[in-house]
Amino acid sequence: MPTDIQLNVMNIAKLRALPPAAYGVIRFDPNNNCNVHCVYCHNPRSDELIDLEEFRSFLAEKVIAADMFQVGCIMEPTLDKRLSDFMLAVAASPAKPKHTFMLQTNGILLHRHDPAKLIEAGLTILSVSVDSATTDTHKDLRGGTSLPKVQNNIIGFHKACPSVRIVFLTTVTSGNIDEADDLVAWGLSAGVKEFIFRQMFYHPKSGIVDHSRMPGLLVTAEEFAAMKDRVTAKFSQHARLQFVENKVLVERGNALAVNSLRA
Repeated sequence: MPTDIQLNVMNIAKLRALPPAAYGVIRFDPNNNCNVHCVYCHNPRSDELIDLEEFRSFLAEKVIAADMFQVGCIMEPTLDKRLSDFMLAVAASPAKPKHTFMLQTNGILLHRHDPAKLIEAGLTILSVSVDSATTDTHKDLRGGTSLPKVQNNIIGFHKACPSVRIVFLTTVTSGNIDEADDLVAWGLSAGVKEFIFRQMFYHPKSGIVDHSRMPGLLVTAEEFAAMKDRVTAKFSQHARLQFVENKVLVERGNALAVNSLRA
């Protein structure tokens, strides 16, 4: 079975030392930074970037084939002005995905990137991290964000690229669990048909998260299940819904959500 990999500034040198391989999913971060400070984010950051030519060489020399390619994994790819160049490089390489080419973003800077180039590269899915349809809740959980900007960018992107599937990726906390219904309702009105709800996980030994807030944001398995039942009963006929418990996320990482989106 093909291997899944994450490719980023921390491991590209190591991966370049491996023999060529066919991959199931390649999840790629061209940069190592983000413009949003989500209260539940456990990931360290830096200003490091992957060199575009080194990336092209890796694709040409080390990738035989790929079923799915995701740009944006744990960092924010739209911060990188070279985003479309990286995606076009994928499209022109053996890594051009057989099934799904996905961009994962928080959506704030999406308007800075030419949708025509993203379509030219073969983009099939736009996955946007959105935690609430309420401005104050969204900002409280995802510091540095602007919900109106995200919403305008989603609407604009859908008009420019109607063939691209738009997916909402939501981290469920005590702060937004009661607002899941409103989020799905707004997403449907904007052309979103798929929603992934992930129960927040917390590493108490993390040196990055705010430990004064994290315990209070946790939701129990019972609360998450109740939210799942409520949203499913209301929207299952209108949307594709997925619910991922935190224990599954910890065990399998982001690959679970990614694999569920394979075309």
